[in-house]
Amino acid sequence: MKYFFVLLLGLFLLSSCDKEEVDHDSMEIDGSTFANKNQFISRSVGFSVNQLYVDQTVDKNFYLGTVWGLKDTMPTVGLTPLRSHYKPFKITLVPTTPVIPSVKIVPTFEGIRSYARKNKSSEPAMSGFSVTDFFDYESIRYHLNNSPDVDSVLKLVEHHDSTTIKRAYSCLMRSENISFSLMAQLNEFSSAFRSKDVVQLMQDGFNPYYMNVVNYGTHVIMMGESDFPRIDFKNALDKLLSGQPLTEKEETILNASDLLIYLRGGKKESFIKRGNGLEGIVKLVKEFKKEFEKQSNSFDFPISYSLRSLDDFSLLKFWYSYDFLVREEKSN
Repeated sequence: MKYFFVLLLGLFLLSSCDKEEVDHDSMEIDGSTFANKNQFISRSVGFSVNQLYVDQTVDKNFYLGTVWGLKDTMPTVGLTPLRSHYKPFKITLVPTTPVIPSVKIVPTFEGIRSYARKNKSSEPAMSGFSVTDFFDYESIRYHLNNSPDVDSVLKLVEHHDSTTIKRAYSCLMRSENISFSLMAQLNEFSSAFRSKDVVQLMQDGFNPYYMNVVNYGTHVIMMGESDFPRIDFKNALDKLLSGQPLTEKEETILNASDLLIYLRGGKKESFIKRGNGLEGIVKLVKEFKKEFEKQSNSFDFPISYSLRSLDDFSLLKFWYSYDFLVREEKSN
């Protein structure tokens, strides 16, 4: 428990380093008046990544050293396990932390999990929140790619077939903390898979990749919208997260706000919930703190990973694209 509160306090103290001054003269904005002055415009974005995020569809076939067939599909990474197409062999697990030495094992879900637990640091370095605004909850795809978890997020905020914000102001806070990584050795896979073996897999319709790096830690995304300016909402939320008592003004701000929290750690399930108004947000933050402790101390699954080709041993770079809406002031 002591470990958890050190973790959480460090995270939110870092988040508050860029704390903005509250405008005590700020006013709540009437939603209908604001909507009449603005309109939503469609935009598209595309980008490539080589670090892929884990979601709650993950299972026990997923761990360092496994070999997968990459499906030639969009919009997300599709993988087929190739466990039955090769004989398991020992690999060297190389950690990025000096806690324990490398070890050579035949990779299994239980074996990788056991080794990951030994790499747990008593004083992990926590990163603070990056802060920006947003107009469409679809923008979470930029941080989660097109994982199935995105669909779970959008179901909580959809209104009249739209995922845009309904209030005047917004605040997106994100923190990704990688406590440690485990790596597999390229030379061991190049020795285990001869050229003719790889050619045969490709002739059978598989594009073979092996999981060469897995990253353990926590990934937190908070998406809030409010009738009050972002600085007021963020400062009120910071106090709630750090356990400080709220002023009457801050309670008023949160009562005219909504908050969605996404959390992924070492458990199979992702934490995806939303709270509305003061009571809903206070309840949500309490649930988040409890779940953060569980996720921080679980090492069943990594939060992200990378894949390397067995054909040319290049890292997989996957291209993502998505559409979203931005809000602009209507021209006169």
